[in-house]
Order: sequence, then C-alpha cells, then structure tokens
Amino acid sequence: MTSQLETTGEQGPDPREALEKFVLHNEELAHLEELTGQFNLFEALGLVRQEIRHSNFLAWLMNPAQTHGLGDSFLKAFLMKTSVKASVKARMPGIEKTISPVDVDVWDLTETEIRREWRNIDITLLDESHKFVCVIENKVHSSEHSNQLERYRTAVVREFPDYTRHYVLLNVTGEEPSDSEYVGVTYDEVCDVIERLLKMRASTIGADVATALSHYVTMIRRRVMPDREIQELCRRIYSKHRAALDLIYEHRPDRQAEIRGFLLKMINEDPAFTLDVSDKTWIRFHPVSWGRPELKVGQGWTKTRMIVLFQFANSSQWNPNSLGLDLNIGPGDENVRRQIYEAATKAGSPFTPSPNGLSKKWVPLFWKEILPTADYDDPDFERIQARLQEEWSAFKSNELPLIREVIDQVPL
Repeated sequence: MTSQLETTGEQGPDPREALEKFVLHNEELAHLEELTGQFNLFEALGLVRQEIRHSNFLAWLMNPAQTHGLGDSFLKAFLMKTSVKASVKARMPGIEKTISPVDVDVWDLTETEIRREWRNIDITLLDESHKFVCVIENKVHSSEHSNQLERYRTAVVREFPDYTRHYVLLNVTGEEPSDSEYVGVTYDEVCDVIERLLKMRASTIGADVATALSHYVTMIRRRVMPDREIQELCRRIYSKHRAALDLIYEHRPDRQAEIRGFLLKMINEDPAFTLDVSDKTWIRFHPVSWGRPELKVGQGWTKTRMIVLFQFANSSQWNPNSLGLDLNIGPGDENVRRQIYEAATKAGSPFTPSPNGLSKKWVPLFWKEILPTADYDDPDFERIQARLQEEWSAFKSNELPLIREVIDQVPL
C-alpha cells in the first residue's frame, strides 16, 4: 500500500514535507488533542488506577439514600443489565436461581443497604424487604485470585440462606468469572448505563451530579477502557501520515530511560536506602534498616530474597506514561508475610493494603502517584527532575517514617 504523501523520486517521502503535512491543517489531529486533553476531575484527583476509589464511587451511585438525587435509578438499571445475563445462565443445569428482570422492574429498591468490604467483598447489596442479596466483586487493574469468588459466595450462602442471591464480577476486559454462579459485566456496560441515565434524567438531575457522572464516564472510556472514537482517529491519522509518525517515533526521546537513570542515581546517593535488583520496568529498593535476615525470606522475586520492597514503576499497563511508587509483599515465608500484612492493616494510613487478604504472590501495601501523565510527558526534563526530587523529599518526610516504624516493629 503506497503512502498518500508525495514522494521525491526513489528517495521516498521528504522528511520535512511529511512533518509539515502532519502538523498543518490537520483537523483530525486537532480533534484527537481535544478528546485527550480535556480536563477531567477524576484524572486530576489521581483516581484512575485506584480500585477502591472506583468501588466507593459506584457504591455511592448505587445507594438510593445518597446525595446524588437519583434514588434507586442507577441501582435498578445496573441490576436490570446483570439480571438479564443471570436469566440466561439460570437455564444451565446446576446454576442457582436468582433475580429476573421482572423482579428488578417491579421492586422498590429505595431501602437497599449498600455495604463496602463486608466479608472483604467489594460491594454488597442487601434488601431485607425482598430478601435479596447481591455480591459485586470489582476488578479494575487486577485479576481474580485465591478462589475469592467461591469464598464470597460461600460466605453469603451461610449468612443469608433464605435470600435470593445474585453474584456479579465487574471488570475491564469482559473476562469470564471463574465461578459459574457469577455473571460478568464490563466497565463499558456500566458507562452505557450511566449515559442512558444522564439522557433520561436530563431535566431532573442536578448539574453538579451530571458533571460528575459525565467526567467519570469520560475517564473510564479514556483511561480504563479503550475509547473507540480515539482508536478510530488514531488509525486514520496513522494511515494518512505514516511517514511523519514513523519519523517522530524514530527520534522520540527515551523518557523512560531518562527517568530511570535519574531515579537510580537518586536512590544510590541516599545513604538511608539500599538499591535492590531492578530492571527496565521496576526500580526496587528498601530502607537500610530492613536489611535484616528476618526479612530476607522471599522466594521467586529478587536474588536478595527481600520479602518486602518499595518500587518505582509505570503506574499501569493502560497508562505507561506515568510513574508510581508502591510497596509490596513478595512471595516467600507465609508467617512473615502474614505478620507484615496484619501490621500494615492494623496501622491504617498511609498503608492501603489489599482488602482481599494475602495472595500467593504479591500483595500491595501502599501506592502513591509520583508523576501523572502531564508531568511525565513534559518536554523539559529539568522540570521532571525537580518534580521527582520534590516528590521524593515529600515521601521521605511524610509517608516513609510511618511505614518504616510499622515494618521495623513487626515481631519476626
């Protein structure tokens, strides 16, 4: 397939001309910049990656008694979508009978109780008047582990034996739940529900609530789910300007390598820290005081056998142009892992331990955004260095002393 760019004999597209055609009068590029450059409240607050925050927002939206003024509208719309899927599954042999779309349509759900982290379940819906309970397990940037769906179902059956039960796995990819009693629903479908609600309640919904819901949908489509309009724009732009884009990519600055080099130097020059085994993706380290033998009981992580480590890493595979700092328990001695996890859970802030308990491998205990996309992509690397140094100093002054105190006092 030949390029649409004019060529100069056998030498191929002229580089300068290719770049000029790309940047001048490119309406599609301007539209793409408009779509990706709009202010978004949820992105500004750094909530894109935080699964707990997504669960909090959805629980707020589902709660008929909350201040959004929607009553049970979102709750009913969400359950209508999942109950349709459950009705299809109910035809399979051995599947527990659950609610139907007819139930959802006729029920008044304004007295539904919304529970967060009951029995470690992300969201539990409980309606005593209809003897109905619903489990919602939420996965944004993680996958199922440790048979958690089955464990949650067992807990609900034991606690509510006479209730109609409904099980939902909410995720990004549309991954089929490992437990056949669950129905899967994607964030894309949640966005569809919210958008329909915004359209149907346009005349009655408050302006501030409408703005919040619109921003949430935009953030999901732009940063969590692949945005179809953005994808199509990118394909068209690349098709028309392949030579210019290939040239830009060839000469792009290796920002990841620049940042990695600066971080390695920053940690190496700080006598309070020991650099651990790192690679192009992770920069791992720990305070010097953690270098005691009792913490070197890890297996299958790094050669130093450290079982708990800080690491700088790109915030997520969905948004590689950002940087976060996290603390993780790695695989290894289960007694040590349990004691560290329990100490962090008991201590509270700044720890944010996974509410799902100890997995077999890595367990997140703390996360902090260091460079959002806007700063990561700053063409002035000196400004990036200053921001990194500022965030590093703030971390050492604020969160680190509290984290060190807890880990140092774990009775191993």
